[in-house]
Amino acid sequence: MTLNKIEDWDNILDQLENTSLISKEKFSIKSLDRNEATVCALANNEWHNKTLQLTASYVRMGLNDNEIHRLTNHLTLEGYKTEETKAEVQKMIDGAREKNFGPSNKDHKEPLLQHIANIELKPTEWLVENLIEKGSLSQIFGESGSGKSFVAIDLSCAIASGKDFHGHAVVNGPVIYIAGEGRNGSIRRMGAWAKKYSLKLSDINIYISRTAVGIQNDTELSNLKNHLAELVMEFGYPNLIVLDTLARNFGNANENDTKDMSNFVAELDHLKDEFNCTILIVHHSGHKDNKRGRGSSVLYGALDSEYKVTKVDDRIKMRCTKMKDDTEPDPMHFYLIPEKAGKEKNGTPIISAVLEYRGEGVTESVRLTTSEKLAVRSFHEAVAELNQFHLNLNPPNVELEKWRDKYYKNSTQENRDSKRKAFNRARLSLVNKGIFSVEHDIYTLIKQDIGTCP
Repeated sequence: MTLNKIEDWDNILDQLENTSLISKEKFSIKSLDRNEATVCALANNEWHNKTLQLTASYVRMGLNDNEIHRLTNHLTLEGYKTEETKAEVQKMIDGAREKNFGPSNKDHKEPLLQHIANIELKPTEWLVENLIEKGSLSQIFGESGSGKSFVAIDLSCAIASGKDFHGHAVVNGPVIYIAGEGRNGSIRRMGAWAKKYSLKLSDINIYISRTAVGIQNDTELSNLKNHLAELVMEFGYPNLIVLDTLARNFGNANENDTKDMSNFVAELDHLKDEFNCTILIVHHSGHKDNKRGRGSSVLYGALDSEYKVTKVDDRIKMRCTKMKDDTEPDPMHFYLIPEKAGKEKNGTPIISAVLEYRGEGVTESVRLTTSEKLAVRSFHEAVAELNQFHLNLNPPNVELEKWRDKYYKNSTQENRDSKRKAFNRARLSLVNKGIFSVEHDIYTLIKQDIGTCP
């Protein structure tokens, strides 16, 4: 491995042309087997030539210097330092650009100062129409159990599948979900979301992390960027990166400290710019002030948009608390509805939940007793086991016996007679409130006017 000088470019290019790997006039990405070139380089088999081929291919694709270094950093051989590899690869990058293999760095650099008349005026480009701007830093926050992760997952799956977010058009593209907590639960929720909308998981271009990523930990952040760079090569830039939650992905630092939070925001800005994407943070409310996100106010100042998620009874509300450069949208209201996510090996259904949209700017919902709420939940679980879908033209329904059996299983009352009395009271009350209709012992959930369904 020679790291102190670069071989003559013309000789290398001639060799590559002779093997049909590369042409000065035309370069084909498919003609170079990158895996084979990487294996050879790591085995110290023509390290310089193979690394040069890889570097030239990345330059031709239009990747910037930082992206190329991330893709070649792991090619450092034993006995050498990564700094030495980076220096040699930089020579290769510069040489490739001089040979017109790709756009020059100078071609992409905008001047620091520009006259206002020379700057193109562009309208807002939305990732999620009227809610989240492309290339922005956004946040969803709320108390534990408020449903903020359900909202983040719903948004992510909508973008990753191209399905609108409850009437708000999205820009379809890959989504990276950094699940710092509750990874298994997140997977089940994504599975339930796919079932609700009759999609296969393969139709949803979303990638979920195995662990949290300490954004302020250089090693963990570098590892994330390396994985992102590999995905970029195959699928292009991600449209969205979600950090769920801030606390688990903050790194070994204090979120109440101004300096630490400023550094966190700076790293997110670098990540956002490097991968040309939007970043969404899922965050907890403050301990003493639940009207704002926890920690230093530096974060709020850096946000382009922010949404607070609250939960009252079974009703979830998503309200905009900041929209930097546009009009704040109306609040959105949802209910959590049980949904089958899949089956265990023995055939037992795996039940999770999904958001069911109820409208914008709606009034408060009908108040239900604890027993009535248990009856509604049991109804939806019974429906989920029947594999029914929540379609407007086919409202969910279930036989009385199946509903009652599910209620009995969920009830914590001591004896069967107490369960029977509680279920009958709840069932009749729900019918009287117009939540359910009944015919021949088959109960059907009535389609509600906005804001009235439990």
